[in-house]
Amino acid sequence: MKIVKHIFYSLILIQLLVSCANQVNNNTNYAHLYNGKSATVKPEYIVYHNSKKETELYFRINSNDVLYARKDKSQPYFAKISIHYELFGLESKKLILDSATTKIVDETVKKNPKYLTGKIKIKTEFGKDYILRITATDLNRNNSNDQEISLNKSNVNHPQFFLVKEKETGQLIYQNYINKSILVDIISEENVGKQIHIQRFYRDFPIAAPPFSSTNTKKFDYKPNEHLQQIIPKEGTFSCVLPDSGFIHLQLDTSKKEGVTYFGFKDNFPRIKNIYGMIDPLRYISSNAEFEKLQKSEETKKAVDEFWLTKCGTEERAREIIRKYYNRVQDANNVFTSYVEGWKTDRGMVSLIYGSPKTVRKARDEEVWYYGEENNALALQFTFIKVDNPFSDNDYKLLRTQGYKSSWYRAVDAWRSGRVYWAQ
Repeated sequence: MKIVKHIFYSLILIQLLVSCANQVNNNTNYAHLYNGKSATVKPEYIVYHNSKKETELYFRINSNDVLYARKDKSQPYFAKISIHYELFGLESKKLILDSATTKIVDETVKKNPKYLTGKIKIKTEFGKDYILRITATDLNRNNSNDQEISLNKSNVNHPQFFLVKEKETGQLIYQNYINKSILVDIISEENVGKQIHIQRFYRDFPIAAPPFSSTNTKKFDYKPNEHLQQIIPKEGTFSCVLPDSGFIHLQLDTSKKEGVTYFGFKDNFPRIKNIYGMIDPLRYISSNAEFEKLQKSEETKKAVDEFWLTKCGTEERAREIIRKYYNRVQDANNVFTSYVEGWKTDRGMVSLIYGSPKTVRKARDEEVWYYGEENNALALQFTFIKVDNPFSDNDYKLLRTQGYKSSWYRAVDAWRSGRVYWAQ
């Protein structure tokens, strides 16, 4: 794999459509981020502040999401990807402080699944916060993925001052969850000599309520079930076991709530690979009596089969509906997981029942989803507000209203009638 980097240091004045933190960006449609079937490159990123003057941006791209082409049968396959970033300061979002383009070329005789990985170094200053806009482009397919990441370079407690690698393999952990207990190395070069608090929590969280329901959020008990302490050694690396249940929260300062969090979910997560993982997501489309029966059944597979056969009528239709329903569950897990599995969140619930939105507009602290034409008064619209959650940066709450009741029951009735529902 070859990487070529071109850096442009001149400051360029650009016009941004986002002029304040809560103004929706009307220029970019981010719906591709939530469409599991879109033919778009889907990079994963990790931001790590390795020093007071530098930040490292790690990336990986699944080769299955990239188009490999070849000139003729005698030539190897090749993929071509570019990753372009633009760095903005919070005080002025109209000035590009730095920009760079990294090009990746991967050649292979046989197309085997793998990750294309790399690292980009970015000049940043300690004590300042930034916005990093990244565009990844599959050059063979000529489509792009746009993302914005907030860089917190002013608070050494922030997760971006920690880098986590699996101890046995040395591989970076890109997600904030695991599905098995593993030993990891945690790197924090800017926090050498400081005491780190390792706290374990075991909590049960409910699934999202329907979009028209009022919710009463219970106050979280911040007292951990287990609490360990150790000093970060001069090498800047210490080892820790990530649990396969509950979650672990790492903090330098326990008088504050923020820190680094990793969650332990069920085997095979985020995929649904056994019958036991198929019951809970049915809560959205089952009656109280049906769900209780599913939970209490001693023959789990038979109970789930009967549920879907009753709704779909034939085995062939049931197989198709089951495949599409649980594909949506997995897609929700992939992109919406926070302190709970993705399908349990507000955004996961909406995407599971209504399908992926046609248009998504993003601001720093909110997302607006549109089903149908964005400017059509009849279009269905959902607004999600980012929650200040010390355990997750991916927690959004729906602004609920009774106006969603009819669309919700229409969608649920479609699923219960053996039909895949998509609100567009």
